[in-house]
Amino acid sequence: MAIVSIDRWRKRKPGTGTTVARFELARANQAQVLAEGALKGERAVALVRLLLFLLMGLSQGGIRELRGEHVLQDGVRRGTILGYLVFVLVTTAILWLREKPDVHRSRWMPIPTTIIDVAFLVTMGWRTYVLEGRFTEGMYAAGAAAVLSFSVVRYSVLHVVFSTVLTAGGYVFLSWLRGSFSWMQSCFVVGCFLSLGMMLGWTNHAVRFMFLNLRQRENLSRFLPRQVVNRVMESGETALLPVQREVTILFSDIRGFTSLSETLPPQQVLALLDDYFGHMTQIVMAREGMVNKFLGDGMLACWGVPDHSEDHAEQAMRAALDMRTKLVELNAWREKHGQPPLRIGIGLHTGVVAAGMLGGTQQHEYTIIGDAVNVASRIEGLTKAVGVDILVSASTWKRAGAGFQGELVGEEEVKGRKESVVLYSLKGRAPGAGTVFPEERTGS
Repeated sequence: MAIVSIDRWRKRKPGTGTTVARFELARANQAQVLAEGALKGERAVALVRLLLFLLMGLSQGGIRELRGEHVLQDGVRRGTILGYLVFVLVTTAILWLREKPDVHRSRWMPIPTTIIDVAFLVTMGWRTYVLEGRFTEGMYAAGAAAVLSFSVVRYSVLHVVFSTVLTAGGYVFLSWLRGSFSWMQSCFVVGCFLSLGMMLGWTNHAVRFMFLNLRQRENLSRFLPRQVVNRVMESGETALLPVQREVTILFSDIRGFTSLSETLPPQQVLALLDDYFGHMTQIVMAREGMVNKFLGDGMLACWGVPDHSEDHAEQAMRAALDMRTKLVELNAWREKHGQPPLRIGIGLHTGVVAAGMLGGTQQHEYTIIGDAVNVASRIEGLTKAVGVDILVSASTWKRAGAGFQGELVGEEEVKGRKESVVLYSLKGRAPGAGTVFPEERTGS
């Protein structure tokens, strides 16, 4: 996808480092994408126009001569045909050899070309009537329909409206010139042009926004689950504005990965991580979480943003258990193929974070920042010292621990914090709802 020039954007829009500027740049890039599509459409139109011109010359010249019919000899017609031929060839050459996607040109370029197309049809119809005393409604209607159909691939619905008005007006004008204007007939023909224009306008609009929505959905789906993507797209840009909210954070890490990676070539290291993260990302997103980033062999995920949810702690704990189960499956496959098993540590913590888009206009991401993120990372680091694979902070456990089985580990010092953190090891799902907390079962 072509990106709008950042230097040009900075000159035109102040405050490019703000969220508003990023949204404005995103809209500008959407316009650029539409301009690229419009250029491809204009190139196709140029080829079709050239083909139609050749067919017209064959029908009006070659076939008439073969059939022994009189070929009209008229200076105005010859000049019109020659001028239109030059227009067709020059336009085709420019579009295919020199033209680049440009939003401004995509908006105005179809206007003169449509005028020339319709003017050619009207002039040919008028000269035919002057020389032969007849108005070939069928040929004009067919040519006008072709010209009108060109607008379906153009930048805006306004181009469809413009083409509809010109082609319908051309018919009325020719009817008036030959002195046989009929309100009844003209209303019917114009109504047909309007009906065709409405369908083409709807198609133009639907295709444009369907394409943009697909691109937006594809981009959002890279780090958000499908359900959240749907809600974000319904809410619009405000869904990604900065918020302060309680969330549950999951931090995971592959133990001993540095030593393992030193024994493998880079391609195998990347293949291993790609396969591992692919499975774990699916789990997080299936539990309506957001994979925030990959940090080497670590993964940061969170629940509760950008879409607010009340069960963010429960979903995060379920995801942690699913990751444990998936790792067993992956290790079974690895051992079968003579590869060493992987071990991971997972830390979960619930706290308040600031969430929103960070970075400039050229590079930005939706992320979370705050003390809770650091605590989740430290808790994951404690899994080695405690000797378990999943540790959950008290804030997370009290939020959703009633549905899970676990053991109270105790208070642990967390680097960078004065206060210690109460931790639980997560064993599995509770047999039924209403399960008491571990400290209550042990009598602590």
